[in-house]
Amino acid sequence: MSNIKEILVYHHSHLDVGYTHPQPVLWELQNTYIDQAIDLCEATSGEAPDNRFYWTCEATSPVLNWLEQADERQVARFEKLVRSGQICLTATYMHSTPLCSAEEIARSLYPVKALRERFGVPIRTAINHDINGQPWMFGQLMIDAGVELYTTGINTHFGGIPIPRPQAFHWEAPNKKKLLTFHGEHYSLFTQFGELWDEDMGKMQAGLQRYMDHLAKQNYGYDFIYLSATNSPMLDNTPPDQHLLAMIRKWNEDNLGPKIRMVTPEMLLERLKRLPSEQVPTYAGDWTDFWNFGAASSADETRLSRRTKTSLQSAEFVAAFRGPLSQREAKAYGEAWEQVQLYDEHTWGANISISQPNAQYTKVLWGHKAHYAFLANSLSGYLLNRELETLSGNPLQSGPPEGVLLVNPSGFPQSVDVRAGDDWFHGGRHTSAARFHLHKNNGDTDWTMPSRGTVELKPFSYKIVPLANSTAKAADADIRIEDGLIDTPFYTLTYDGNTGRLLGLVDKKTSWQMIDTSSEWTLFQYVRETPNPLHQRSHRESLFHRDVDSCNYSISCWKRDWTADRRGAEKLISLQADRHDSGVTLSLVWQAPGVERLEQRITLFGNKPGIEMIAVLDKKDEKAPESIYFALPLKLSAGWEAVYDSADALVRLDKDQLPGVSRDWVTVDRAVSVFDGKHGVTLACPDAPLVQIGDFNFGKESKEIPRNENPLLLAWPLNNYWDTNFKATQPGQLTLKYVLYPFGNFDPIEMIGRGAEASLPVQMFPAIHCKAEKEGTLLEVSGHGVVTSYVKPAENGDGLIVRLHNPTALETTFSIGLPGVALKGASSANLLEESIEELDVSGGQALGRLASGEWATIRIRA
Repeated sequence: MSNIKEILVYHHSHLDVGYTHPQPVLWELQNTYIDQAIDLCEATSGEAPDNRFYWTCEATSPVLNWLEQADERQVARFEKLVRSGQICLTATYMHSTPLCSAEEIARSLYPVKALRERFGVPIRTAINHDINGQPWMFGQLMIDAGVELYTTGINTHFGGIPIPRPQAFHWEAPNKKKLLTFHGEHYSLFTQFGELWDEDMGKMQAGLQRYMDHLAKQNYGYDFIYLSATNSPMLDNTPPDQHLLAMIRKWNEDNLGPKIRMVTPEMLLERLKRLPSEQVPTYAGDWTDFWNFGAASSADETRLSRRTKTSLQSAEFVAAFRGPLSQREAKAYGEAWEQVQLYDEHTWGANISISQPNAQYTKVLWGHKAHYAFLANSLSGYLLNRELETLSGNPLQSGPPEGVLLVNPSGFPQSVDVRAGDDWFHGGRHTSAARFHLHKNNGDTDWTMPSRGTVELKPFSYKIVPLANSTAKAADADIRIEDGLIDTPFYTLTYDGNTGRLLGLVDKKTSWQMIDTSSEWTLFQYVRETPNPLHQRSHRESLFHRDVDSCNYSISCWKRDWTADRRGAEKLISLQADRHDSGVTLSLVWQAPGVERLEQRITLFGNKPGIEMIAVLDKKDEKAPESIYFALPLKLSAGWEAVYDSADALVRLDKDQLPGVSRDWVTVDRAVSVFDGKHGVTLACPDAPLVQIGDFNFGKESKEIPRNENPLLLAWPLNNYWDTNFKATQPGQLTLKYVLYPFGNFDPIEMIGRGAEASLPVQMFPAIHCKAEKEGTLLEVSGHGVVTSYVKPAENGDGLIVRLHNPTALETTFSIGLPGVALKGASSANLLEESIEELDVSGGQALGRLASGEWATIRIRA
């Protein structure tokens, strides 16, 4: 028998940026929804609190857009309702994906500060609907922003449930702080259970009773239900329901069941605070998302977006040391970040993107979505070029450059082989605008260009190097190329010149054969996976057969027993080993399923251990379900471990994940490591974030990953497995880069450094006047285990912001200095850049402490 005494209903739109409407239309509709909510709330503001209409603004982006166009009278009406609690403001900017970096999550929360100040309300709650999880660091950053309650409404369509729902729990962050979390039912289920579109009280009673009976069988422990209401028929991007409150009042008047009242997440927070502690367990770990495999349906745009963030991080690092941003500069940076966040938002395209991929509606919504990635990339490229031009001290108009500016924006030492084409040094006039055209926005290095020397750079340093007398660096004498063999100071690579199969890769430092030579697959082997037509239809339903009722009751619809057909490249077209100034590149061109042409380039260097692996695919227009992988069969002992980075948190596969979240695939921020105590590898993933660890795992819904010997590490850059929203096909040329590093004992700081080396490389720019070498270090950060996550100008112009992270298990100390600059002061701050307390400044250094797992914001004033 049900013990439910009250049904709490929170009403919202469910924000999809797209899906049901073209994106510009959606923003205009969201503006009208707030206007409608104001009218409905005001109409009941004189009623008793339990009889009022309440509206929840589940994200800050529609509120900010509305405020830009609303008149003073409307804003005053809105403010009154926000202050009275009838309209609830929540903290997240949009429903985002694990593509977000820690800094991106932080920036998405910046509007909370402005809204708190403008309306005088605390904004203590945050919502994510639809998506299946968030990076482990997400909870920690929420706490740092003053959020007390995080609520979810997971969609199990191609997803999963981490713990039984509905349930409140404390989500323990990497720094051991706890965020109160309500793991709720899928959004819109009050509407769906009650079939509110029919406005039939009998159906409403029967549907809600069925749900309460379900909870009773689950031994649900609370005496209240908290359910979401959106409007029909779409359920997504919907306006306020004009009849919802009337139906609730009719239910209560007719005494059809437990009392129903409209509430907000802020009201839920107060209710949850009254729960006995034994009813709120604690869970620690990464809330690893299932849904994000859809990001590989647009691999080129995802790659572009990731490189955009590199440009923004590099640009903001340089900008931090030249004084406050102008209003125009701040606006440009803000616009670039907004476009990044719009691409990383969870809605990819139209609701008919798979069923009708050629429909005009599908094309329109995808055009808008892709534009976010392209616009962000263009803006970030401009901003980076502008910062490098300023640091170079270049005139607007001049003759050819005399040197090159090199900037290391990372907290790790880096080396760079300087390669500048003849187009940098042509005769005649050079202008700033032309240099912006020539400078590539974080493109890949062309190793066939002559080297002008190798330059070492300290962390956070720059050099301006004259090139007048430079000569090409001689290739390392220890590099040897023979038929079927490449030998460098770091590796011995053997291959079959007839078939192109890589036969072995030995790490000479440890004499470790890195490849499992008995595997069906070999290093960086192309693999195309499709549902096997001999066992099931080659259709997405063979992977996941969606039943809405089952999904609404958290019953899995995964087809775990689906059978895959996996094929590698079919024919080697050409193979060539080319020696160059930095090492040797093995180029292989293939005929392969799913592509018109496949080229793979594996570069071994003479002076550094990273192995660069680049794939160039001319993808066919395939709309049937398929995945593309690059396999790395590793020679490791049983019991191996794996660690991946997720928004700066280092996550141990299985051990640091919530129960029931995605283990079959994970989204990495920059790198993943797999190791057995004696040997291991780090795979840096600057372009494509998805990996599968251990084996081909799609659809297994694994509770944990088996630790069998010789695991497969699978880079997973492309798929079109989703049956809605995401792209059905992605034809055309695509270039993807990975970098592989072997190691002996696993060192988390080394892993972070390898990821930075591949994803945050040295920036290079022409320097017009350069008679002699010039160098400088802009920032010094020290402390055992201290990692500098981000450096940026302060939002209010007061100094610069340094984000620090301690991924180790122990508390540590840090010091921050600006070489040659006397510090005026330093303070700790929250991630919204609100100062907390002054730090000790001694000997020109700001000193402080970092707890284990802490991600901290430090303001430095000079």
